[in-house]
Amino acid sequence: MSAPAWKSTERSVARDDLDTSRWVVVIPSFNHPDDAIACLESLRDAAGRPNKVVLVDDASTDNAVSTIAAWATRSGISHDIVSPEELGVRTNPSAWLTIVASKTNSGFSVSCNTGLRFVRDHMHAPFALLLNNDAAVAPSYFPDLAAGIANVPNTGLATGTIYEWDQRTVWYAGGRFNPLRAVAEHFLDVPSDGDSRSTGFICGCTMLISRVVLETVGLLPECYTPCYCEDADYSLSVQRAGFPLVYVPRAKAFHRVSSSLGRTERAPQVIYWFNRNRGYAMRRNYTGWRRAAGLGYLAVTKPARALVELLRGRPKSGAAFIRGTMAGLFGPITSARAERK
Repeated sequence: MSAPAWKSTERSVARDDLDTSRWVVVIPSFNHPDDAIACLESLRDAAGRPNKVVLVDDASTDNAVSTIAAWATRSGISHDIVSPEELGVRTNPSAWLTIVASKTNSGFSVSCNTGLRFVRDHMHAPFALLLNNDAAVAPSYFPDLAAGIANVPNTGLATGTIYEWDQRTVWYAGGRFNPLRAVAEHFLDVPSDGDSRSTGFICGCTMLISRVVLETVGLLPECYTPCYCEDADYSLSVQRAGFPLVYVPRAKAFHRVSSSLGRTERAPQVIYWFNRNRGYAMRRNYTGWRRAAGLGYLAVTKPARALVELLRGRPKSGAAFIRGTMAGLFGPITSARAERK
């Protein structure tokens, strides 16, 4: 774990920027409206809650938009439903909740960027919080997060401790991207002193992004569509641009792990995405011996894992390990709107 505390004479976060009511929450969402409603309820009940929440529905197939809207109506929450094309053009500024109803399923990064682009181009928020629809925040999350970054000059990205849904099992307590294994690693030991500290990787489950990062580094890379590794890539990009990545232990969130990708065993398609994107991350972010080591690790270990899956009677999963690894090592890294600022 990196050492805590920033001892610097540089300007810390401006007092007005620590007014969490000025922040905006962006929730990428697909199916499972029960998860999204639990997420929204935690935001509604949180101290210092932001005055604006943008939920981007990625063409859900289970009537999620209407279910969430019906909950908002019952709860007396001001809300608006718009298309991605209408966002920023016909958005009701007085609505606490804006639901962006996409017609095309485009993946996690695209949904995030739809909301983040709106924040950057049409609002004056100093920070945007990316929050998974299967996550929830503790009642003091926003004051704790603001206090944790108050003395960190030029904060780029920040997050808190993420627990699993049982609120006891630690899922993330800082982390790093390990180039030797081509994977983002979560630390699991919460510092007893509670002090903020630097970290090498901010999980996209709850990622606070500063306005200056949105304006200079840009949006999330979309080449990882539909999911996985975009947060690691973005963390590395923000670090390279010179902005601190901050872990605030006292700010607590809770995550229903893998809800959006299925609540049981990983499907072969998900296995394919995970392994393809690990190769992408190495090729995009590393050179020299680190790149060679990471790609070599994938080339050696994934065929072996495929054999294990085959012997366990899961040939489709085994094939997904091989196909994903080959695509990550040798396939074209396409981006659609990916690197567009």
